[in-house]
Amino acid sequence: MNTQLKVCFFSNECLEQLKKEQYSLQDIKILTELGHRVTIATSFDEIPLGCDLYFSWWASGSILPLIKARLSRKPIIVVAGGNEAVLYQDSLTGTPLGYLAAPWYKKLATRLTLRFADKILIVSQFMDKNVKALGAKDPLLVPNSVDIHLFCPGSAKRQFVTSIFNLDEDVVRIKRGEIFIRAIPQVLKHFPDTRFLIIGRKGNAFERMAGLASELGITSSLDFLGNIENSQVAQWMQSSLAYVQISDTETFGVAIAEAMSCATPVVVSRRGAIPDLVGDCGIYVEDHNVPDSVAEGICKAITLSINGDLVLGLKLRDRIQQHFSFEARKMKVEIIIRTLTKTPE
Repeated sequence: MNTQLKVCFFSNECLEQLKKEQYSLQDIKILTELGHRVTIATSFDEIPLGCDLYFSWWASGSILPLIKARLSRKPIIVVAGGNEAVLYQDSLTGTPLGYLAAPWYKKLATRLTLRFADKILIVSQFMDKNVKALGAKDPLLVPNSVDIHLFCPGSAKRQFVTSIFNLDEDVVRIKRGEIFIRAIPQVLKHFPDTRFLIIGRKGNAFERMAGLASELGITSSLDFLGNIENSQVAQWMQSSLAYVQISDTETFGVAIAEAMSCATPVVVSRRGAIPDLVGDCGIYVEDHNVPDSVAEGICKAITLSINGDLVLGLKLRDRIQQHFSFEARKMKVEIIIRTLTKTPE
């Protein structure tokens, strides 16, 4: 018999942003489907005392629910899912990023959280050595998930080469957004009718990226779609000839997994957790810092899509179904909660 618990789900993102984050939404849905009464909090004041369990995303921000959990003498699960728990340097410039670039108080909060939370979840094997180096004793690998029923092959004509990243300077740098745009003219030489699509918030890098597109003469081939609801992402993946994510680091790569679940070829770098996610199903670029190399990968993906490579499509989707489904994550989270709270099946 399932026991209903009072659970606080916490993220230090604002509520509007949280609703756009598939990884947060997946765990809120899991907690709810497991029959628990879930309270969502995004600030210290909103975190209730006396919950049976606290479930929090992001290592540094989780110091806040950790305090409330200790005052309540109840367990807390923390998902260390971001670069703030990764000892990361830019592969091209050597610039310290992630944990190494955080201010001292965020570093302290990250270390305290990783050391004293009851259970630390990591979303990829890539993160294991990083969180251990920062104090986590026995992190558990519980990969992020994809709703394979929403993200599935569709009947729409595939016509876009798509990438997803917010147009903020720091994000553009890590995601190699400028490299992606500079690769487009090379692709158009071989596939002149291809349309390119960037999905993501039009932040402080938008004007520069739009200006670069104009300079390269590709404004008629590239659309900046802006922010969209997560539920709308599937239709764009289903309409894509290829999905491109050539990040310099990733702790998981949710959008890559969503594209794979839609049987869309993925063009990716060999950085961070991406190889853990993609396995041998992706089209890896030789050098994600070189536009010509990225263009070559995109052209290969377009060719496979145009030729209707059903074997590749089935292989991509099967990998997600086997290893990264919502049901798989739900089962693992349920077992962890039962263990921590000593509740019966």
